[in-house]
Amino acid sequence: MANLFTDYRANVMDFGAVGNGTADDTNAIQKAIDACATGPYTTVYLPRGRYKITKTLVLPLQVRPNTSGTQGTGIKMIGDGMYDSGLIYTGTNYAIYSDKDIAESILFQDFYINHAKGGGIYLPQGAHQMFERFFSSACGIGKYGVYIQGMRSQENSTAGYGSYMVSFRNCRFWQETGYLGTGVRIEDIPLCITFDNCFFSRSVRNFSHLELVNCYGAHITACAFERTEQQVPPADPANGRTEEMVKKEAIASNNVMKAPLIKLDNSHSVSILESHAEATYETFVGIYNHSSDVLIDGCRLDHYAITDYNTNKGYVVIVDPNSTFSTNIRVGARNYRVQSNHPNTTHGPVFKDPVGCVTFDQFEDNTPFRDSFYLTERRSVPVIGTAGNNILKNPALYAASSTASPQSTTPDSSFSFIQLPTSGSRIKLSLNGTKQKIRFQLTENADKYDFYTFVLVGSNNSGKSSPIFIDLGGDTNDLTLILPSGSERFTMNRTLKKQSTTILDLVIYEPVDFNIYAIYLIPNIVSQIPYGSDAQAVSKIFSEVSETTVLSIKPSTTLPPANSDYRGKFVRIEGGNGQEDRLYFCKKNAQDSYQWVVIG
Repeated sequence: MANLFTDYRANVMDFGAVGNGTADDTNAIQKAIDACATGPYTTVYLPRGRYKITKTLVLPLQVRPNTSGTQGTGIKMIGDGMYDSGLIYTGTNYAIYSDKDIAESILFQDFYINHAKGGGIYLPQGAHQMFERFFSSACGIGKYGVYIQGMRSQENSTAGYGSYMVSFRNCRFWQETGYLGTGVRIEDIPLCITFDNCFFSRSVRNFSHLELVNCYGAHITACAFERTEQQVPPADPANGRTEEMVKKEAIASNNVMKAPLIKLDNSHSVSILESHAEATYETFVGIYNHSSDVLIDGCRLDHYAITDYNTNKGYVVIVDPNSTFSTNIRVGARNYRVQSNHPNTTHGPVFKDPVGCVTFDQFEDNTPFRDSFYLTERRSVPVIGTAGNNILKNPALYAASSTASPQSTTPDSSFSFIQLPTSGSRIKLSLNGTKQKIRFQLTENADKYDFYTFVLVGSNNSGKSSPIFIDLGGDTNDLTLILPSGSERFTMNRTLKKQSTTILDLVIYEPVDFNIYAIYLIPNIVSQIPYGSDAQAVSKIFSEVSETTVLSIKPSTTLPPANSDYRGKFVRIEGGNGQEDRLYFCKKNAQDSYQWVVIG
């Protein structure tokens, strides 16, 4: 009886391959591939060995079975293990390529490609393009470990219908020092892309590990992404290069490393779940060209720029400013973010979103303050969402003039205030060692609920971390906040127990220079905080403010039209006649439509 497991395999050794890493096995392997199109074979088999190839291997045409009962033709290329069987490609193009209309019902399994000067595998459109236990080792200049161009047909970039049912399982993509490629780029896949338990490693140049362009329905699960910071070479006094010069070179090199680990370019319905990022990345996920409906959840994000010449900030998400129609980029509550406490590194906030499309579900930074590095670290932690009614008067610190003390707020005389556009206040204090306070008045007694959530939205102008204290009731300091030293916008929230009081003090003992865009006291324990990411995150409360300074929103006054002028801003309409005040937020929907959403 025929052994079906081996009889349908075209063993490259039977076609003349040597597999010693020195002999040119290109022609032998190409013959085995061609035999799978014209003969009885369905599988190209690479026994354990290193197969040197000097030219691109071209795949045969794959044909689907049809309703007339015509036999289909697929192809598999299988080795003895992703570290055991390998192609050593010495050319500058791609090691494996399809020049046909489609490449489908195709499987690459249990082998590696080393392609130091070129790329790995380049496929056109097709269905069921599968990679299992495949290893791409190093990439040439501008090349990829795997490149799938779903709208390509016969080299025509305007033809085709896209690929679908594309899967990567237990694969590894490794870019070694000195090569200028990246891991995977996939274009024009309208449905069903999966990455499962794959590892994207190093990437020592300014390229993303994984790029999805014009893709829909992509799912990245249990994958790991790692980027290595640029190393500092030893100083060379003989050639006049001092240690400081070498350090500046390393800083300049790391400044270039801004590509996100995962780049989503006009891609939609994407999930990134249970995955991991580590080392020195600028951002985990980058959003470009109007992407939407992205979920990032259950990920461990470990950013450790542990040398003082590394400038990467470790964002979770960065949205490109030109991606103006991006919507519903969501960071779930199960993510776990950790950043190292190195005194001279620059950690960023959780996100950078000039468009206003990112929302966070009870997401927190888990970096502990365990040592003195908190005095210089540059960490800030936004927590985003909507919840609750603010019971603080004048949370945006409005004043009757640009330099006056905020209305409804009693500061000590040693503070100076400068009003910020469109709202908020810059606060300076030059005294050191003496207690100074800014006293806020509450709209109701803070004892109706067991707990209250205090929120501060601001940024630091001093370049130095500073402790400030929150005192509910005006007697003892109830909690401590450490202002991050970076200039990025931050949001901090803490929980306070109820007290029978209508005052809240912001207490400071040392020189400070920081901005308050909004300050909140919200009943109950709140995990989602009112926050406008694309504009000044403030609630406009206009009592006791001249109408020549700002528009006064009085009882029974209707809201202004929802449009781009109010996007990301809060407006409070006073209740009057015993009615509670209402807080509204102007939200952008799709296609330049806007609406007022009631908060709480």
